[in-house]
This record gives sequence, C-alpha cells and structure tokens, in this order.
Amino acid sequence: MREKASRQIPRVRIALNTVVQIALAAVIVFLLNYLSFERFKRWDLSHNRKYTLSPLTRRVVSSLKKELKIYVFSSPRGTKSPGSELFAEIEALLKEYQYAGGHRVHVETIDPYLNLTRMLELRDKYKLGAKDSTDNMVLLDYDGKTKSIPTVTLADYADAEGFDSDQTPVIKDFRGEQVITSALIQLTEEREIKVALISGHGELPVTDDTDLGRFRSALEHQNIVLQELRLEGIDKIPSEFTALILAGPQYDLTVHDAAILHRYWEEGGRLLILLNGRAKTPVLDTLLTQFGVSPTKDLIVSSFQTQTEDRLTLDVYTHFLGETPFLKPLAGVIGFFPGGTRSIDVNEASLKEAGVRATKALLPAIDSYWGEKDDFLANSADPVFHPGVDLKPPLTIGWALEKGAVEDQSIQVRSSSRMIVIGNADFIRDECLNRSVPDTNFLLLCINWLSERQTLLAIPPKETPIYTLDLKPGQLDQIVLIVVAGIPMLAAVFGVLVWTARRR
Repeated sequence: MREKASRQIPRVRIALNTVVQIALAAVIVFLLNYLSFERFKRWDLSHNRKYTLSPLTRRVVSSLKKELKIYVFSSPRGTKSPGSELFAEIEALLKEYQYAGGHRVHVETIDPYLNLTRMLELRDKYKLGAKDSTDNMVLLDYDGKTKSIPTVTLADYADAEGFDSDQTPVIKDFRGEQVITSALIQLTEEREIKVALISGHGELPVTDDTDLGRFRSALEHQNIVLQELRLEGIDKIPSEFTALILAGPQYDLTVHDAAILHRYWEEGGRLLILLNGRAKTPVLDTLLTQFGVSPTKDLIVSSFQTQTEDRLTLDVYTHFLGETPFLKPLAGVIGFFPGGTRSIDVNEASLKEAGVRATKALLPAIDSYWGEKDDFLANSADPVFHPGVDLKPPLTIGWALEKGAVEDQSIQVRSSSRMIVIGNADFIRDECLNRSVPDTNFLLLCINWLSERQTLLAIPPKETPIYTLDLKPGQLDQIVLIVVAGIPMLAAVFGVLVWTARRR
C-alpha cells in the first residue's frame, strides 16, 4: 500500500507541474500578443512613402480629446460611380489615421450594395440627403459636429480629353490626407481663423480665382478664411482678423493707411508684407524703415548659361532657412520666386532699440546673382552689373520679425507683434504655386506662425507615379526571343537532364 501511494504522489506532482507549465505558457502567449498589439513599430516601405502621414495630421489626430468616427460610404463593386476608383487608397489612408489616433479613431466602411440597412440608419441619424447616401463619400463625426466629403474631391484627375467615358479616370494626385485633415481641423477648432487681405492699392484680388484661387483654397483647408479689407474710412484694424496680408501693391499707401498699420504693429498685430518689385512705394518703404526693415531699391538678377549663350532672368530660386523656427520643416528646400524680387536689409541698431528680434527666412539659392539698382525696366535695357553701385551677394529677400517675445523661442507670447517681409509678391499667384509645392507650404507656415498655429504645416498631395517602359526595337526583339524560344528551351534542357539522371 505504501509503495502504491508513493507512486501516486509523483503522478500528481507531474500532472500539477504540467498544468502549471501550460498555464504559464498561455499567460506568456497572452502577454506577448497584448504587447504586440499595444506596442509595435511600423515602417512605410512604399514608393515615395505613400502611406506615411504628415506631421500635421499626426499632431491633429494625437491631440483629439474625444472620439472621432469616420464612415466611408463606398463599394469596390460600384466601378461606374464617381470616386469609386479611390476605394483602396482611402481604405489604406484611414488605416493610418486609426494607427495614429489609437482608440480615439474608429473607421467603418459601409457598402451600400451589401449593407443597405446600416446605410439608411446613418442617413437618418446624420440627416443626409438621398444623393449623399448613394454617392461615394466620407463622413466625419467629432463631438456631434459632422463633415461630409465626396470621395471624388480627394484626388486630382488627369485631363480626360481623348479617353472613353467608360474607362477608369487617371489619378494625377491623391489629396485624401490633405482634405480629410483639413476637415478634421475645422471640426476640432473652436473658432474660425480670419485673415484680411488689404485692398485699394492695386493688390491681388482675393475674389479672382485665376490669381489667388489656389492660395485661398489652401487656407480654407487649414480652416482659415481670407477676406478683403480696405483701410480708408477706418481708424483701427477690426479685432476679428488674426493677421493682415499686404500682397504686392501697385500703388503706394496713403499716410492714413501707414498710420493704421503702424498702430496695428505696436498693439501686437501680425503682418505678412509681400513687396512689388516693379512698384514705387516710398510711404510703404518709410513705414518698414520705422519697423527696422530696410527694403533696397533694386531688383535681383540671376545669370545662367545655356548651350549657346549666357542669359539673364528675374526669376529667383531660394533657400528656405531653418534659422527661423517655424521654417525648420522646409530647411534647405528650394522655392521659386518669379517676376521681380527686391533684396531686404535690416537696421540692427533700430531693431535692438525697439526690442525686435529678426531672423533671415529666404536667401537666393545660386551664387550668380546681384542686386541691380539701375531702372532697366523703364528703358528696356539689359541689366549689367556695375561694381560699387549694384549689390553683391549674399543678399536676403525675406525676414521674420517678432517684438515683445521672450528670448527662449520655445515659449510663445501671445501679446507679441509678428511680421514677415518678403521681397516678392508674384510667387503667391496660382501659376507659381502650381509649379512649386514648397511655395504653398511656405505660405501656410507663415500664416500659421502669424496666427499662433506654428505647430501646423502644409500637407502636399501625394503624386500617383506612372511608370513607362521605353524599349528600343532591338530590345523588344530580344524580349520576344527570350520569352518565345529561350524559356521553353531552358525548360526542355532541364527536363532532359532530369530524365538522364533518372535513367542512370
């Protein structure tokens, strides 16, 4: 009996040990899975980092305090419906929003062909029209505020001329992140930012879509409204405007206008001044001199060589400088400033006396340029560098100034005055912004810094690459020979070798 009992004890111990081991293994597997779901690292190995969210989107999504619901009304089966060709792009993009937002972001895709009941339920909940419920769209719901976005607006399409209407449209740029994050900013911000575009001196009109349409659209995507403001008849800038823009006046300011802008600066105003290189504006120049800025009476000329001759141009390629904190995302990037650019200097003594800190924002990117002081546009003559008269490089064409801020630039003082002065205004036009994406980003960074939103930056559209294979006739013949004869012959030789080996 004792021997039998002693045999049972080890069996019990072995069984208990096995159960404990299984339980510990299960706990380890559970903990590993829990850690892998909560703590992981992801890499975007796609071409042009297609699935990487911009810093702006990550900041906006990570700062969400309440739940964000995103509903996608789309179906891969609806190939004839406008915007349905973007289904895969939108699905991949919104997964990135989920990863960035964690538990605060919930995405649900509703296929109208498979889940009609759910679609009708959401249509009634959000008071959507019949057209909205049937078209492809993205719906954002944050804290009871909603924004609907037709999916067809999430991309720019190539010119459809010459293509069959039944063919899938060619996507030029995918703007999904730009549009969705812009809508999210509108939902999360408590107030709408208003920026005034000063008018009455021949400035670029805000209502002209051929000149400022792209600039105005970019501001709207950042929840910023651009409105015209005339200075005559007012004694003070309305408090509803966060900042003012003076964009390339063709005619000079009046003494009254200059006094209003001077008072606005002294009371903590925010100014973006874009100079017109072809205009004579002595009152404006005097006003800037009072601020400590000295616009030079010149035009920057660049020389370059072609295969046949040396040529001159007024177009200036620039470096965005990281010395200015809000321009660090564009440090070293090349911008394009066409048409006529003035160089700008500052009076260090005046700035120090007034307590203004100034940092360089823009420098020409090439060495073969100078500041031409001769009025060569009036006499239609070719500019020629005159030593001792014209200005030699280096020249500065953009400055950022701040008055009333503390020395530690990581601390932001809302009562400070801020100003950005650029020696060019033509770069704000649509024809230039369509050519140079960095210029759009630069403008948005400037406006966001003036509006105390320097943590925001622009989201450029992601281009859809089109790959082409350019083959010469001889190369095409070689490919045909390899495919038609080479590969079958290789398979035949391999088969003969295998048959010979088995026969032995």
